[in-house]
Amino acid sequence: MSDIVSKLKSIVGDQNVETSNISQYLRGNEQPAAVVFPSSTEEVSKIVIAANEANVKINVGGKVVETKGLKGGIAVVMSKMSAIEEIDHENLTCWVQAGMNHQELVEKLASEKLYFAPEPYAVSTSSIAGCFAIGDTDSKAFNYLPTRTYILAYESVLPTGEIYKVGTKCIKCVSGYDMIHFIVGTRATLGIITKVLVKLLPVPKVTRAVIADMPSLNAAAVAFKSIQKRRILPTRMNAVSKALGNIMTETKGGALVFVDIESYPVSAADYAKTIEAELRIAGATATKIVEDKAEYDEVVAKWLLIREKVNLEQNTVKFTVGPAKVTNALSGLTGIVGNLDENPGVLVEGLNGKIAVFTKKPDADAVAINKVAMSFGGNISGLLGSQLRCKAYNDNEMLGEISRILNSVRSEFDPKGIMAPGIKL
Repeated sequence: MSDIVSKLKSIVGDQNVETSNISQYLRGNEQPAAVVFPSSTEEVSKIVIAANEANVKINVGGKVVETKGLKGGIAVVMSKMSAIEEIDHENLTCWVQAGMNHQELVEKLASEKLYFAPEPYAVSTSSIAGCFAIGDTDSKAFNYLPTRTYILAYESVLPTGEIYKVGTKCIKCVSGYDMIHFIVGTRATLGIITKVLVKLLPVPKVTRAVIADMPSLNAAAVAFKSIQKRRILPTRMNAVSKALGNIMTETKGGALVFVDIESYPVSAADYAKTIEAELRIAGATATKIVEDKAEYDEVVAKWLLIREKVNLEQNTVKFTVGPAKVTNALSGLTGIVGNLDENPGVLVEGLNGKIAVFTKKPDADAVAINKVAMSFGGNISGLLGSQLRCKAYNDNEMLGEISRILNSVRSEFDPKGIMAPGIKL
């Protein structure tokens, strides 16, 4: 084990390798041999080559690294690679190093009157590379499209240590296989992103938020349906159970609603008033339209903390049914996990029809929750959803074929199987 640590120190310097007091950089119960902090793509490449030569596992993170399967391996923390290399106002693009904190990038771009739309997966720790490596569909995706929309090019280190570059500032530059978006959602299984070219938008003209204390999550879902029938499509339209709502403001009812509007002055004001009225009709006991920019930013910051809490909770099950079926899905959930308003972690994304729910028995309850989701045309998110759907249709052949294809692609990129050991396909 000392040999790999010595090798890492020769690559990045003694001061950039930690072997003790490393818990602050780790998430999980297994202990890697070292935490290493590279400063360039070339250093990352040498680290990966060293891992291959020593046949040890390796995983990566912006500030914190998941340690599942990483015992005795290498945790690569990208926080030293956190610079904005170029902001192109004319082409609305930005080259940024992989380790830059996602929310910090959003704030720095805002000072340039530019906007990066995707939400951080975990606002405290998520890096910009993590944004694309996870590839999450966030609560703004209905209006701003999925995360993959915002990657134009990237530089990465493959699991073999080779440096790979793909993409340009051109919106359309792919003939044949789309290797630009291929990296999205791969969670470091196919390589380590070291820098990325992101697509930007002009900063919104006006922002508004509507907050409402609702008697229940079901009442919130009823209001969401009414708002959409009025052909009003805000930026975010979310509801959370009481325990999560208290992170944003004192919640006296069973749920808190947070609606976000990014638009033009007149339409934003009109939408906010109409949304508030619909929430009142649905039973809201208290509502507030947030117009002040500083207060609005504070509300959004608290929302991002809620999102982080839900995303990092190991016992959360996520599924999608579509916006029109949210009310039905919530009713079906009650029979599985109990009273949703008293649940410590229910989040409803009204525009996407996506629901996250905390359960003490995630493995067992996921099967029942997937049946509810499928009855309304949806399913549990991610690979688990595909597996459960195949099992529900008793299609073991399809399940085996999905696993075979995914693992064959992974083995082509990572023949020694050293990357992201905690991710199982």
